[in-house]
Amino acid sequence: MNNAQYPRVITAAALLVALAAALYLVLELYRPVLAPILEVVPPFAAALVLAFLLDPLVDWLGKRGLSRGAGVAIVGLGFLVVFVLAGLLIVPRLAEQAGQLAANLPDYTRRAMRAVNEVFTRFGPTLRRLHLPATAAEMTSRFSAQMEQAASSSLSFLAGALTAVVSRLLWIIIIPLATLWLLKDLDYIKAKVVHFTPQNHKQRLLRLSAAVGGVFARYVRGMVAVAVIYSAVSSIWLSAVRLDYALIIGGLSGLLYLVPYIGTLTTVLAAGTAALATGGTLGYAGGVAAGLAIQSFALFDLVVTPKLVGGNVGVHPVLMLLSLALGARLFGVIGMVGAVPFAAALQVAVGQFYPAIYDDLRGSGRAAR
Repeated sequence: MNNAQYPRVITAAALLVALAAALYLVLELYRPVLAPILEVVPPFAAALVLAFLLDPLVDWLGKRGLSRGAGVAIVGLGFLVVFVLAGLLIVPRLAEQAGQLAANLPDYTRRAMRAVNEVFTRFGPTLRRLHLPATAAEMTSRFSAQMEQAASSSLSFLAGALTAVVSRLLWIIIIPLATLWLLKDLDYIKAKVVHFTPQNHKQRLLRLSAAVGGVFARYVRGMVAVAVIYSAVSSIWLSAVRLDYALIIGGLSGLLYLVPYIGTLTTVLAAGTAALATGGTLGYAGGVAAGLAIQSFALFDLVVTPKLVGGNVGVHPVLMLLSLALGARLFGVIGMVGAVPFAAALQVAVGQFYPAIYDDLRGSGRAAR
């Protein structure tokens, strides 16, 4: 090794040591410091995102001669009116279907047990040859401990989920208030950030913020519109085929569509299961599920979403799945919804510093071979 290579080796070793020290510091600080921060940040992050999404509308009103405060008040009041009207029109119907579900749940359970017994009756001889339970009673007897543990785990999960929902009711107050205050002072906050940036980095910061904010805002605005349309189309389709609880499943389907792959699959399975549980035939349930699958993959993925979102955000499928997993682990469902736009914005940010990541090497690779 010549003398010119020593500085590179020393630099690489120093970087590795610094990285290891940083990881150790993060692990040491996670539970006492970072974990509480991660629990507090989500509603304020949601408020910041909403403020960025609504800011162009406030700016548009400002160009018509209104002050910043008046524009914020009009935008906030408008969304409040829309929210209340939607609640008055939809919530009573949702409550009615939820009450029907609670009242009919014992009957659905009995139907499910009959379906299980029919399966055991049909495949009983085969199951006995494989030394497997051939009746529901045998299955309950053999796997009673496992079923009891699964039930206990399910109840614990449900209790934890309900506790989490109750603990986040404060978000209903925090998010709107924080959104209005951030929206009012958003231009001032952006100017402050630029003001405190060193002079030789200001132009890069402006380019970076414009690129990242553009892709993030375009994706989120488009996907919000797609989710609303998806919920409406799903509700209409499920109501047209006379599926019970069409409004509940259709209303949730738009939110689930924001989670790539997993959300659509969950909606299709939920609709098919509801069709079977409410007395539908296997063909009827398959038709309901197939209709939603065609709506998702043919209509929305190929037509509606590219039109409203502006095409693919450029996130590789593997990176998308990784971001979904990390978002779910850190922030649950909210993290999964925000994972893809965050990954797209991060990719754009990295591209500002390393433009070579956008180079297409596939042609040159084929030529080299």
